[in-house]
Amino acid sequence: MFQCCMARTLLDPSVVIVDSFDRSKLRADTPGCDHRVHLNNAGSAPSPSVVTEAIIEHLRLEEAVGGYEAAQARTEQIATGRAGVARLVNADADDIAFMESSTVALHRILSTLPIRRGDRVLVAASEYGSTILPLLQLTRRLGVRLDIIPDGEDGSLDASSLDRLLDDDVRAVFAVQCPSHNGLVNDVTALGRRLRDLGSHAWYVVDACQSVGQVPVDVGEIGADFLYASGRKFLRGPRGTGFLYVAPRAMAGLDGFPTDVHGGEWTNSDSFQLADTAIRFENFERSYANFMGLFRAVDYLQETDQHGVFAAIQRNAEFLRCRIGATPGYQVLDRGAHRSGIVTFVHTRLTAADVVGALAAASVTASVVRPGINPVDLDGRSTVRLSPHAFNDESDLNLALRTLSELS
Repeated sequence: MFQCCMARTLLDPSVVIVDSFDRSKLRADTPGCDHRVHLNNAGSAPSPSVVTEAIIEHLRLEEAVGGYEAAQARTEQIATGRAGVARLVNADADDIAFMESSTVALHRILSTLPIRRGDRVLVAASEYGSTILPLLQLTRRLGVRLDIIPDGEDGSLDASSLDRLLDDDVRAVFAVQCPSHNGLVNDVTALGRRLRDLGSHAWYVVDACQSVGQVPVDVGEIGADFLYASGRKFLRGPRGTGFLYVAPRAMAGLDGFPTDVHGGEWTNSDSFQLADTAIRFENFERSYANFMGLFRAVDYLQETDQHGVFAAIQRNAEFLRCRIGATPGYQVLDRGAHRSGIVTFVHTRLTAADVVGALAAASVTASVVRPGINPVDLDGRSTVRLSPHAFNDESDLNLALRTLSELS
């Protein structure tokens, strides 16, 4: 299941890795590094101080002039922020909608898609529970049939399985790029390409909640109709932020239901006009302060050299996999030919809660992944998840590894 493909690069002392960014600056910019080793960036990463400052600055403006007036004063900054988020995923600014979370984005998509009784929906086997749950609700409410896209031999999404799964009754296809409960990176680009090659009209929805901020995401290459992400994870923005990409095909054919006075205009007694951009999917009421923080987090990543950050996250994760996998008593569960910055494992004797508790006592933040996230993949057991970022250095990783070794 698990192969330590980067073992020589990471463990051979003769190999010197030079980062394309200043890790000491990342750590200095992140106050959370002063008192804890944060290895739960797949949950919610500690923000750089400039992100917090951007939020506070806007709150002070609201305090001085009022919330509506403060938002009006930020009109140009919001437009610039929308362009920055679009740049992050290689999209046009008009195709980006700001969301309060990735879950809000998913719910807006589900309420918009014309899914009818008897339709089929395909979903990745490694999908997140919060995606599966509303789809299961649709099976009860509308008699929608939910079919799983199987994994290939390496444990990742098998795009070729669409050849036998696709039919005219498939209304939508859902796929997660980086599952939150293992280190897998699904090839969502291959899946999108296969959908196009087969001439499918199904709506293609990609969950990039864990991938934006740690792997390259290009909506043009992926070919999704919708792609959504969270701001609080590897992107290091504040909680209560996220975004939704809406492709031109979806913009032309769907209405962003339900819209409000931000995304549409009531023109007379029985007619209305929708915004001609992805704004039709947004809510009028939201925290503008939080989105000032999101914009600053996006700028911070791009100023730091995002591809260098991506590479550092991968190296840190693979370093942990190799060492944990070689420690007696532990089993690394990650699979796939390509792996993310998420490392999952179990102890043969101790519970996941025991392991995470011991790490917490050593000032290392980790998380327990509960079976309900994906009971099929997790086979009814809880696992330990470590998710390092680029600001984590060797001393951070070694403290976690020493603690795990002492437990073993």
